[in-house]
Amino acid sequence: MNSSERARFLTILLLLATPVLVLCATAYSETASGTLVDAARLIGAKLHLLSVTDNLDNELLKLRLFRALCAAGVGGSLALAGAMAQGLFRNPMAEPGLLGIGSGATLGAVLGIALLGGYGAALGRFVGGADTDSVTPPAGFTLGLVPILSLFGALSIALTVYRLSTRGGRLSVSLLLLTGLAINAIASSLMAMIQMFLLSDWQVSQAIMSWGFGTLDDRNAFQLTIIWSGALLALAAIPFVGLELDLLAGGELDAAALGADPARVKTIVLSCIAIATAASVAFCGQIAFVGLLVPHIVRMLIGPKHRVLLPLSFLAGATLLLSMVVFQHGVCPWFAASFRAASHPSWGTAFDRIGALQPGILTSLIGSPFFLFLLLRQGKRGEL
Repeated sequence: MNSSERARFLTILLLLATPVLVLCATAYSETASGTLVDAARLIGAKLHLLSVTDNLDNELLKLRLFRALCAAGVGGSLALAGAMAQGLFRNPMAEPGLLGIGSGATLGAVLGIALLGGYGAALGRFVGGADTDSVTPPAGFTLGLVPILSLFGALSIALTVYRLSTRGGRLSVSLLLLTGLAINAIASSLMAMIQMFLLSDWQVSQAIMSWGFGTLDDRNAFQLTIIWSGALLALAAIPFVGLELDLLAGGELDAAALGADPARVKTIVLSCIAIATAASVAFCGQIAFVGLLVPHIVRMLIGPKHRVLLPLSFLAGATLLLSMVVFQHGVCPWFAASFRAASHPSWGTAFDRIGALQPGILTSLIGSPFFLFLLLRQGKRGEL
C-alpha cells in the first residue's frame, strides 16, 4: 500500500470514526447514560432535522454533546497548529506548546480571567503602586476579553520565538527549543505569581488552575463558536500554504527560487497557529503534546505532503481527544462499576480517579515519552 492509498484509507477511517465517537461521547457518561439513539435524536434536533422535547435528560445530553464537539475542535486545532509549526520550522519536534505559544495563550487567558474577576486596578496597583479600588471591566467588554488576550499572547510569543531562533536568515533548532523552554518558564512564573496574588479569591484562583492541564466540561455554544471559528480559519488557509510548506522543506532560498513567498507563508502560518491555539486555550486551557504527537504519527503513515497532512492531522487530533472523552467518561465508569460488582473496590476507585483526570494530564503522559524518543533519535542523527 503506497502513501496515497494509505492517505485515502486513513481519511475514510477518520471520517467514519469521528461522528461515531461524537455519538458515543454524547450518549455515555459517568452520570446516567443515554443511548446512541438518544444522542442521534439530540444531534438531529440541534441540526433542526428532528424535534425533541426539552427535559432534564436532553439537557444532560446537550452538555455531553457540547463536550464532544469541544474535544473535536480543540484536538483538531492543536494537531493542525502542530503540523503547521513542524512544516514551518522544518522539524518534527516543533509544536505550539514547546514553542511557548500555548503558554503565551494561557498567560493571556489568565490575565483575562483576572480582569473579569475585577482585579484590573488591583493588578495595576501591584505593578505600579497606584492606590485605586478594584474595578470590573465594562459589561460589553467582558465577553471577548479572554480570547482576545489569549490571541495576543499567542501571536506575540510566536513572533518572538521565531525572531530569537533565526540567525542569518536560517532557523536554529537548538535555539528554537531553548527559546521555547525559556518562554515557557517565564510564562509559567508569571502565571504562578498572578495566581498567588489572587489566591484569596477561590473562584478566580480555581479558574486559573484549570488552564494548567485543560478542561472540556461545561462548555457552551458561544465557546464552541470561538473554538470552531479558529479551527475553520486555520483549515481555510491550507490551500494557500500547503504547497509552499512543501517547498520550504528544501530551505527558504530554494522555495523562493521555485516561486514561493517565504515571508507571506510565515505570516499566514504563524497567524493560523496563533489563532487556532488561542481559540482552544482561551476556553479549554493548555492540553499539551497533541500538536507534537498527532502530526508526527500522521506523517509517518501518509508522508510529508502538507495538502494531505494538514487536514488529516486535524481529523486525527479530533479523534484522539474524542477517544479520550469516551474512555474517561464512558469506559472508565463501566470498568469501575464492574470491579465494584466483583468485590474489587480499590480497582473501581482507581478507574474513577482516571476518569476524573484533566485531559492535559493524559496527553502529557502519552506525549512526554514520545518527545524524549524524538530527541534521542534527532541526537543520534546529529540534527540537534
